[in-house]
Amino acid sequence: MKPNIRKIEFFDRENEKREILNILRTEPQLLNFIYGPINSGKTTLITDMIENLPDDYVVFYVNLRRKSIIRYEDFIRVLFAIEEGGFLKKIKNIFTKVLKHITSTGEKTLYKSHGIPVDKSLLETFFKEKSNEDVFNYLVEYFKNIAKHKTPVLVIDELQMIGGLEINGKLIYKLFNFFIGLTKELHICHVFALSSDSLFIERVYNEAILKDRCRYLLINNFDEETTLKFLGKYNINKEEQKLIYKNIGGKPAHLIRIIDAKKRGKEIMNEVKEMLESRKKETNDTLRKLKEFGSEIKYNNVSYNVDYTKVISTLKMFGEKDEISANDISEVIKMYLVKDNILFAECANETIKPQSKLDLLAIREILKEMK
Repeated sequence: MKPNIRKIEFFDRENEKREILNILRTEPQLLNFIYGPINSGKTTLITDMIENLPDDYVVFYVNLRRKSIIRYEDFIRVLFAIEEGGFLKKIKNIFTKVLKHITSTGEKTLYKSHGIPVDKSLLETFFKEKSNEDVFNYLVEYFKNIAKHKTPVLVIDELQMIGGLEINGKLIYKLFNFFIGLTKELHICHVFALSSDSLFIERVYNEAILKDRCRYLLINNFDEETTLKFLGKYNINKEEQKLIYKNIGGKPAHLIRIIDAKKRGKEIMNEVKEMLESRKKETNDTLRKLKEFGSEIKYNNVSYNVDYTKVISTLKMFGEKDEISANDISEVIKMYLVKDNILFAECANETIKPQSKLDLLAIREILKEMK
Protein backbone atom coordinates (compact mmCIF):
# COMPACT_ATOMS: atom_id res chain seq x y z
CA MET A 1 0.00 0.00 0.00
CA LYS A 2 1.29 3.45 -0.91
CA PRO A 3 2.27 5.42 2.22
CA ASN A 4 0.24 8.47 3.17
CA ILE A 5 2.66 11.28 2.35
CA ARG A 6 1.57 14.81 3.19
CA LYS A 7 2.43 17.10 0.32
CA ILE A 8 3.80 20.58 1.01
CA GLU A 9 1.10 22.92 -0.24
CA PHE A 10 1.65 25.91 -2.50
CA PHE A 11 1.60 28.89 -0.16
CA ASP A 12 0.76 32.57 -0.44
CA ARG A 13 2.32 34.54 -3.34
CA GLU A 14 -1.01 36.36 -3.53
CA ASN A 15 0.52 39.61 -4.82
CA GLU A 16 2.51 37.81 -7.50
CA LYS A 17 -0.49 35.67 -8.51
CA ARG A 18 -2.68 38.77 -8.73
CA GLU A 19 -0.16 40.51 -10.97
CA ILE A 20 0.13 37.52 -13.31
CA LEU A 21 -3.65 37.09 -13.46
CA ASN A 22 -4.06 40.77 -14.34
CA ILE A 23 -1.57 40.26 -17.17
CA LEU A 24 -3.48 37.22 -18.43
CA ARG A 25 -6.81 39.07 -18.37
CA THR A 26 -5.55 41.67 -20.85
CA GLU A 27 -4.51 41.36 -24.48
CA PRO A 28 -0.92 40.08 -24.82
CA GLN A 29 1.31 43.15 -24.97
CA LEU A 30 4.70 42.41 -23.43
CA LEU A 31 7.13 39.56 -22.88
CA ASN A 32 7.18 38.67 -19.17
CA PHE A 33 10.41 37.69 -17.42
CA ILE A 34 9.96 35.94 -14.08
CA TYR A 35 13.20 35.82 -12.11
CA GLY A 36 14.47 35.47 -8.57
CA PRO A 37 17.02 33.71 -6.34
CA ILE A 38 17.48 29.97 -6.81
CA ASN A 39 14.75 27.87 -5.14
CA SER A 40 12.57 30.91 -4.41
CA GLY A 41 9.49 29.24 -5.89
CA LYS A 42 9.29 30.59 -9.47
CA THR A 43 8.38 27.29 -11.14
CA THR A 44 6.03 26.35 -8.29
CA LEU A 45 4.22 29.67 -8.69
CA ILE A 46 3.77 29.39 -12.44
CA THR A 47 2.70 25.72 -12.36
CA ASP A 48 0.13 26.51 -9.66
CA MET A 49 -1.19 29.30 -11.86
CA ILE A 50 -1.38 26.95 -14.83
CA GLU A 51 -3.41 24.38 -12.90
CA ASN A 52 -5.97 26.97 -11.84
CA LEU A 53 -6.54 28.94 -15.05
CA PRO A 54 -10.04 28.97 -16.58
CA ASP A 55 -10.80 26.68 -19.52
CA ASP A 56 -10.49 29.45 -22.10
CA TYR A 57 -6.67 29.35 -21.72
CA VAL A 58 -4.34 26.70 -23.15
CA VAL A 59 -0.82 26.56 -21.72
CA PHE A 60 2.35 25.25 -23.37
CA TYR A 61 5.07 24.67 -20.78
CA VAL A 62 8.62 24.02 -21.98
CA ASN A 63 11.43 23.30 -19.51
CA LEU A 64 14.82 23.91 -21.10
CA ARG A 65 16.61 22.30 -18.19
CA ARG A 66 15.29 18.87 -19.11
CA LYS A 67 18.28 18.18 -21.38
CA SER A 68 21.72 19.51 -22.18
CA ILE A 69 21.26 22.05 -24.97
CA ILE A 70 24.43 22.55 -26.97
CA ARG A 71 23.16 22.08 -30.54
CA TYR A 72 20.22 23.21 -32.64
CA GLU A 73 18.74 19.69 -32.56
CA ASP A 74 18.80 19.72 -28.74
CA PHE A 75 16.81 22.94 -28.65
CA ILE A 76 14.20 21.64 -31.10
CA ARG A 77 13.79 18.34 -29.24
CA VAL A 78 13.15 20.13 -25.96
CA LEU A 79 10.85 22.71 -27.55
CA PHE A 80 8.55 20.18 -29.19
CA ALA A 81 6.65 17.07 -28.12
CA ILE A 82 6.79 14.50 -30.92
CA GLU A 83 3.42 13.02 -31.87
CA GLU A 84 3.82 9.70 -33.68
CA GLY A 85 0.29 8.57 -33.02
CA GLY A 86 -2.98 9.94 -31.72
CA PHE A 87 -4.90 12.92 -32.97
CA LEU A 88 -2.08 14.75 -34.79
CA LYS A 89 -1.27 11.79 -37.06
CA LYS A 90 -4.86 10.95 -37.92
CA ILE A 91 -5.80 14.33 -39.33
CA LYS A 92 -3.97 15.97 -42.21
CA ASN A 93 -4.35 19.53 -40.98
CA ILE A 94 -2.43 19.81 -37.71
CA PHE A 95 -4.10 23.06 -36.66
CA THR A 96 -7.64 21.82 -37.18
CA LYS A 97 -7.05 18.73 -35.09
CA VAL A 98 -5.29 20.54 -32.25
CA LEU A 99 -8.20 22.96 -32.04
CA LYS A 100 -10.71 20.12 -32.18
CA HIS A 101 -8.94 18.39 -29.31
CA ILE A 102 -8.89 21.52 -27.17
CA THR A 103 -12.50 22.47 -27.78
CA SER A 104 -13.84 18.94 -27.35
CA THR A 105 -12.02 18.13 -24.12
CA GLY A 106 -11.93 21.61 -22.58
CA GLU A 107 -8.30 20.94 -21.76
CA LYS A 108 -6.44 24.09 -20.75
CA THR A 109 -2.95 22.72 -20.20
CA LEU A 110 -1.85 21.01 -23.40
CA TYR A 111 1.14 18.71 -23.05
CA LYS A 112 2.31 20.54 -19.97
CA SER A 113 6.01 19.93 -19.29
CA HIS A 114 6.42 18.05 -22.58
CA GLY A 115 6.58 20.90 -25.07
CA ILE A 116 4.56 21.94 -28.12
CA PRO A 117 2.86 19.09 -30.04
CA VAL A 118 4.35 18.51 -33.49
CA ASP A 119 4.11 15.79 -36.13
CA LYS A 120 7.26 13.65 -36.30
CA SER A 121 7.73 14.21 -40.03
CA LEU A 122 7.61 17.99 -39.55
CA LEU A 123 10.20 17.76 -36.79
CA GLU A 124 12.50 15.79 -39.09
CA THR A 125 12.12 18.57 -41.68
CA PHE A 126 13.31 21.11 -39.12
CA PHE A 127 16.37 18.96 -38.41
CA LYS A 128 17.10 18.44 -42.08
CA GLU A 129 16.86 22.08 -43.03
CA LYS A 130 18.38 23.35 -39.77
CA SER A 131 16.30 26.47 -40.22
CA ASN A 132 15.25 28.20 -37.02
CA GLU A 133 13.31 30.67 -39.16
CA ASP A 134 11.13 27.78 -40.37
CA VAL A 135 10.57 26.71 -36.77
CA PHE A 136 9.50 30.18 -35.65
CA ASN A 137 7.37 30.79 -38.75
CA TYR A 138 5.62 27.51 -38.07
CA LEU A 139 5.02 28.45 -34.45
CA VAL A 140 3.58 31.86 -35.33
CA GLU A 141 0.97 30.18 -37.55
CA TYR A 142 0.41 27.55 -34.88
CA PHE A 143 -0.41 30.13 -32.20
CA LYS A 144 -2.49 32.23 -34.61
CA ASN A 145 -4.79 29.28 -35.12
CA ILE A 146 -4.97 28.46 -31.42
CA ALA A 147 -5.77 32.12 -30.64
CA LYS A 148 -8.93 31.96 -32.78
CA HIS A 149 -10.50 29.72 -30.15
CA LYS A 150 -8.42 29.91 -26.95
CA THR A 151 -5.91 32.26 -25.33
CA PRO A 152 -2.52 30.53 -25.63
CA VAL A 153 0.10 30.94 -22.92
CA LEU A 154 3.69 29.95 -23.64
CA VAL A 155 5.94 29.32 -20.62
CA ILE A 156 9.68 28.81 -21.15
CA ASP A 157 11.43 27.70 -17.94
CA GLU A 158 15.20 28.20 -17.42
CA LEU A 159 15.56 30.31 -20.56
CA GLN A 160 19.24 30.99 -19.82
CA MET A 161 20.06 27.44 -20.93
CA ILE A 162 20.17 28.64 -24.56
CA GLY A 163 21.74 32.03 -23.83
CA GLY A 164 24.95 31.17 -25.67
CA LEU A 165 23.61 28.89 -28.41
CA GLU A 166 24.64 29.93 -31.93
CA ILE A 167 22.33 29.19 -34.88
CA ASN A 168 23.18 31.64 -37.69
CA GLY A 169 23.79 34.19 -34.98
CA LYS A 170 22.64 34.00 -31.36
CA LEU A 171 19.52 31.85 -31.10
CA ILE A 172 18.39 33.83 -28.06
CA TYR A 173 17.92 36.99 -30.17
CA LYS A 174 15.84 35.12 -32.73
CA LEU A 175 13.79 33.73 -29.88
CA PHE A 176 13.30 37.24 -28.45
CA ASN A 177 12.05 38.44 -31.85
CA PHE A 178 9.64 35.51 -31.92
CA PHE A 179 8.35 36.36 -28.43
CA ILE A 180 7.94 40.02 -29.39
CA GLY A 181 6.03 38.97 -32.49
CA LEU A 182 3.58 36.89 -30.44
CA THR A 183 3.02 39.59 -27.81
CA LYS A 184 3.64 43.22 -28.75
CA GLU A 185 3.10 42.87 -32.51
CA LEU A 186 0.41 40.21 -33.02
CA HIS A 187 -1.13 40.18 -29.51
CA ILE A 188 -2.00 36.48 -29.84
CA CYS A 189 -0.11 34.71 -27.05
CA HIS A 190 1.07 35.48 -23.52
CA VAL A 191 4.74 34.60 -23.03
CA PHE A 192 6.45 34.01 -19.68
CA ALA A 193 10.20 33.31 -19.51
CA LEU A 194 11.57 32.03 -16.18
CA SER A 195 15.17 32.15 -14.97
CA SER A 196 17.12 31.85 -11.73
CA ASP A 197 20.29 33.10 -13.44
CA SER A 198 20.46 36.74 -12.40
CA LEU A 199 23.47 37.43 -14.64
CA PHE A 200 21.40 36.32 -17.62
CA ILE A 201 18.46 38.48 -16.51
CA GLU A 202 20.77 41.44 -16.00
CA ARG A 203 22.08 41.00 -19.53
CA VAL A 204 18.54 40.72 -20.87
CA TYR A 205 17.51 43.81 -18.89
CA ASN A 206 20.04 45.87 -20.83
CA GLU A 207 19.20 44.51 -24.27
CA ALA A 208 18.10 47.25 -26.66
CA ILE A 209 15.95 44.78 -28.59
CA LEU A 210 13.70 44.37 -25.51
CA LYS A 211 13.32 48.02 -24.54
CA ASP A 212 9.64 48.83 -23.89
CA ARG A 213 8.72 45.31 -24.98
CA CYS A 214 8.95 43.38 -21.71
CA ARG A 215 8.31 43.50 -17.97
CA TYR A 216 10.20 41.89 -15.08
CA LEU A 217 8.51 40.09 -12.18
CA LEU A 218 10.73 39.36 -9.18
CA ILE A 219 9.84 36.25 -7.16
CA ASN A 220 11.82 36.74 -3.99
CA ASN A 221 12.31 34.63 -0.88
CA PHE A 222 9.52 34.95 1.70
CA ASP A 223 9.57 37.93 4.04
CA GLU A 224 9.36 37.37 7.80
CA GLU A 225 5.56 37.57 8.08
CA THR A 226 5.00 35.09 5.24
CA THR A 227 7.68 32.74 6.59
CA LEU A 228 6.05 32.59 10.02
CA LYS A 229 2.61 31.93 8.54
CA PHE A 230 4.00 29.21 6.29
CA LEU A 231 5.78 27.43 9.14
CA GLY A 232 2.70 27.73 11.34
CA LYS A 233 0.75 25.55 8.91
CA TYR A 234 3.05 22.63 9.76
CA ASN A 235 2.81 22.54 13.56
CA ILE A 236 5.93 24.60 14.18
CA ASN A 237 5.40 26.78 17.25
CA LYS A 238 5.95 30.54 17.31
CA GLU A 239 9.27 30.39 19.15
CA GLU A 240 10.63 27.91 16.61
CA GLN A 241 9.27 30.01 13.75
CA LYS A 242 11.23 33.06 14.88
CA LEU A 243 14.42 31.04 15.42
CA ILE A 244 14.13 29.54 11.95
CA TYR A 245 13.67 32.91 10.26
CA LYS A 246 16.52 34.42 12.26
CA ASN A 247 18.88 31.61 11.25
CA ILE A 248 17.95 30.67 7.69
CA GLY A 249 15.48 33.29 6.43
CA GLY A 250 12.56 32.67 4.07
CA LYS A 251 13.81 30.67 1.10
CA PRO A 252 10.97 28.17 0.43
CA ALA A 253 13.34 25.26 -0.31
CA HIS A 254 15.12 25.77 3.02
CA LEU A 255 11.83 25.98 4.91
CA ILE A 256 10.59 22.77 3.30
CA ARG A 257 13.74 21.00 4.51
CA ILE A 258 13.04 22.20 8.06
CA ILE A 259 9.42 21.04 7.85
CA ASP A 260 10.57 17.64 6.62
CA ALA A 261 13.06 17.39 9.50
CA LYS A 262 10.28 18.22 11.97
CA LYS A 263 8.09 15.46 10.51
CA ARG A 264 10.93 12.98 10.98
CA GLY A 265 11.22 13.90 14.66
CA LYS A 266 14.50 15.75 14.29
CA GLU A 267 15.39 18.75 16.44
CA ILE A 268 14.86 21.86 14.34
CA MET A 269 17.94 23.74 15.55
CA ASN A 270 20.14 20.71 14.84
CA GLU A 271 18.86 20.75 11.25
CA VAL A 272 19.51 24.50 11.04
CA LYS A 273 23.10 24.00 12.23
CA GLU A 274 23.64 21.22 9.68
CA MET A 275 22.32 23.47 6.90
CA LEU A 276 24.62 26.32 7.94
CA GLU A 277 27.66 24.04 8.15
CA SER A 278 26.87 22.56 4.75
CA ARG A 279 26.58 26.00 3.16
CA LYS A 280 29.80 27.14 4.84
CA LYS A 281 31.61 24.10 3.45
CA GLU A 282 30.33 24.75 -0.08
CA THR A 283 31.37 28.42 0.05
CA ASN A 284 34.72 27.61 1.63
CA ASP A 285 35.40 25.02 -1.08
CA THR A 286 34.73 27.65 -3.74
CA LEU A 287 37.06 30.15 -2.08
CA ARG A 288 39.80 27.61 -1.45
CA LYS A 289 39.82 26.49 -5.08
CA LEU A 290 39.88 30.10 -6.24
CA LYS A 291 42.87 30.83 -3.98
CA GLU A 292 44.81 27.76 -5.12
CA PHE A 293 43.90 27.42 -8.78
CA GLY A 294 42.58 30.83 -9.74
CA SER A 295 39.60 31.40 -12.01
CA GLU A 296 38.46 33.64 -14.82
CA ILE A 297 35.30 35.21 -16.14
CA LYS A 298 34.63 35.62 -19.84
CA TYR A 299 32.77 38.68 -21.09
CA ASN A 300 32.35 39.50 -24.80
CA ASN A 301 34.84 36.73 -25.58
CA VAL A 302 37.51 38.37 -23.41
CA SER A 303 38.80 36.53 -20.32
CA TYR A 304 39.34 38.34 -17.02
CA ASN A 305 41.19 36.89 -14.01
CA VAL A 306 39.33 36.70 -10.71
CA ASP A 307 41.37 38.18 -7.86
CA TYR A 308 40.99 36.17 -4.62
CA THR A 309 41.74 39.15 -2.35
CA LYS A 310 39.09 41.25 -4.12
CA VAL A 311 36.56 38.44 -3.67
CA ILE A 312 37.25 38.36 0.09
CA SER A 313 37.07 42.16 0.27
CA THR A 314 33.69 42.05 -1.47
CA LEU A 315 32.34 39.42 0.91
CA LYS A 316 33.50 41.55 3.85
CA MET A 317 31.04 44.19 2.72
CA PHE A 318 28.30 41.83 3.93
CA GLY A 319 29.77 41.79 7.43
CA GLU A 320 27.19 44.33 8.52
CA LYS A 321 25.03 44.85 5.44
CA ASP A 322 22.38 42.52 4.02
CA GLU A 323 22.75 44.00 0.53
CA ILE A 324 25.00 46.41 -1.34
CA SER A 325 24.85 48.53 -4.46
CA ALA A 326 26.07 46.96 -7.71
CA ASN A 327 28.16 50.10 -8.17
CA ASP A 328 30.22 49.23 -5.08
CA ILE A 329 31.86 46.11 -6.49
CA SER A 330 33.88 45.04 -9.50
CA GLU A 331 31.90 43.55 -12.40
CA VAL A 332 34.33 40.64 -12.59
CA ILE A 333 33.92 39.81 -8.89
CA LYS A 334 30.18 40.23 -9.08
CA MET A 335 29.90 37.90 -12.06
CA TYR A 336 32.09 35.29 -10.36
CA LEU A 337 30.13 35.25 -7.09
CA VAL A 338 26.74 35.33 -8.82
CA LYS A 339 27.76 32.57 -11.23
CA ASP A 340 28.63 30.35 -8.24
CA ASN A 341 25.25 31.13 -6.61
CA ILE A 342 26.80 32.85 -3.60
CA LEU A 343 25.30 36.23 -4.49
CA PHE A 344 22.16 37.31 -6.35
CA ALA A 345 21.96 40.39 -8.59
CA GLU A 346 18.65 42.23 -8.63
CA CYS A 347 18.69 44.08 -11.94
CA ALA A 348 15.77 46.46 -11.40
CA ASN A 349 17.28 48.35 -8.45
CA GLU A 350 20.92 47.37 -9.05
CA THR A 351 21.46 45.72 -5.69
CA ILE A 352 23.57 42.68 -4.82
CA LYS A 353 22.78 40.36 -1.94
CA PRO A 354 23.44 36.76 -0.87
CA GLN A 355 21.18 34.12 -2.40
CA SER A 356 19.51 33.63 0.98
CA LYS A 357 19.87 34.51 4.65
CA LEU A 358 21.58 31.16 5.11
CA ASP A 359 24.20 32.26 2.57
CA LEU A 360 24.58 35.60 4.36
CA LEU A 361 25.18 33.92 7.73
CA ALA A 362 27.58 31.41 6.14
CA ILE A 363 29.60 34.30 4.67
CA ARG A 364 29.74 36.02 8.06
CA GLU A 365 30.81 32.83 9.82
CA ILE A 366 33.58 32.27 7.27
CA LEU A 367 34.85 35.83 7.65
CA LYS A 368 34.98 35.44 11.44
CA GLU A 369 37.00 32.24 11.12
CA MET A 370 39.46 34.00 8.80
CA LYS A 371 40.45 36.53 11.46
